[in-house]
Amino acid sequence: MRKASGRTPREAARLAFAVCLGLAVHSFPAAAAPIPTAHDRAFWVELRGHEFRTVPPESVAPLALEAATLLGSTDPQLRDAIGYEALAAWVYRDHALSAPELHALFQVLLRNARQGLGGGENDTLFLRSFSMLALTLFAASDLHQPTLDTTQFDALVELGVQALTNERDLRGYVPDKGWGHATAHCADLLKFLARSARLRPAQQRQLVEAIATRTRSAGQVFVWGEDARLAAALAAIARRQDLDIAPFSTWFARIASEHEAIWRGPPQPARYVTERTQLNVLAHLAAELDTDDAGSTAQLRAALRALRDTAR
Repeated sequence: MRKASGRTPREAARLAFAVCLGLAVHSFPAAAAPIPTAHDRAFWVELRGHEFRTVPPESVAPLALEAATLLGSTDPQLRDAIGYEALAAWVYRDHALSAPELHALFQVLLRNARQGLGGGENDTLFLRSFSMLALTLFAASDLHQPTLDTTQFDALVELGVQALTNERDLRGYVPDKGWGHATAHCADLLKFLARSARLRPAQQRQLVEAIATRTRSAGQVFVWGEDARLAAALAAIARRQDLDIAPFSTWFARIASEHEAIWRGPPQPARYVTERTQLNVLAHLAAELDTDDAGSTAQLRAALRALRDTAR
């Protein structure tokens, strides 16, 4: 799971966030109008200075719900460096919330991650995208200790599929407002879900098909690292012992067929963009798996090589 603001796709770390990415040094655009909360900006900045370690009379649970509202701010410092990092500290680093408190926060984030889904480009993107990223904390934590029940896990799979299928606001970096990155944050969520023993074969197929749908429907070549992060989710699926290669094979066959059609007759730029978007994701996947000596990925690696030779 990773924050969007210029961070590498792999490691984590400002908050000892061991399974996610490191926080790169960057500057924030000018602050926009803040979202009203029970505490002012100075409170949150000071709390961040103390690495989100609270002291009485402050209680983590209400602060976590308040931090969830900051995820919709158009001020990137409130949204990214405070709202998200506070939740990363309390949900993942410190495990500071009880099961009922986690459930309440989960429900809020799940609802917010669908807010405005399917609409055009507008500021609901930020609440949706960063709520998705915050839900990644639950999926990552669940890999190490029970955090989700079956219903919650299935809800995250459903959310990820719906988001990749229906999201229309594909902006990566938004001038003056910072990172939007809905596609990248959804990919991060799918990556951790794909690593879970809870993921059922039918859900595995759903994730592959949703990623294929996103790459086919984007109408643009991704330029903000979304392709690498979608590939990381696919790699997590590829490394499963119960890997079902069928959805990959179906996807690759479709690309090969469309590639042949593109080059018959006059140039078709729009169709080429669609093909290029898919192939860019799969090139990252091939690179991810290139040094993987696991027998479980051998068949998929061979299929990727065959597709590369076909779609040169």
